[in-house]
Amino acid sequence: MSSRVVLLSLFFILYWLPFADVGAAQQSSEKALREQYDLQEGKRLYGEYCRFCHGEQGNGHAFNVTPPPADLTSPAVQRKSDIELTQTIHEGERGTAMGSWKWALSKEEKQHVLLYIRWLAQSRQPVSAPSP
Repeated sequence: MSSRVVLLSLFFILYWLPFADVGAAQQSSEKALREQYDLQEGKRLYGEYCRFCHGEQGNGHAFNVTPPPADLTSPAVQRKSDIELTQTIHEGERGTAMGSWKWALSKEEKQHVLLYIRWLAQSRQPVSAPSP
């Protein structure tokens, strides 16, 4: 009797296993689509609110002010935590032309912009050639 239970259990597991993978794959696909949407929304918002000063690529050479706008792709900026960067977007940066966006951008929109700023730095990193 116990071998029969084991056999039926094994059959049941093998039968339902592919369906479990479909659910996981669907969740993974939905997550990837959501991340792509968030990135595209960040790009749109960056273009509307940030590009004028920080430039298309985030390097800060778009607007001639003193001190110059931050290079968002620089290691110094990228080392800052998400909280620090979000705070700068929210409150602005004293002593610079960086104004506050707390009335213009929602919390979610600031997160989209932050995601895009992180992506800008990743897209500028040189791709190393594979070793022979």
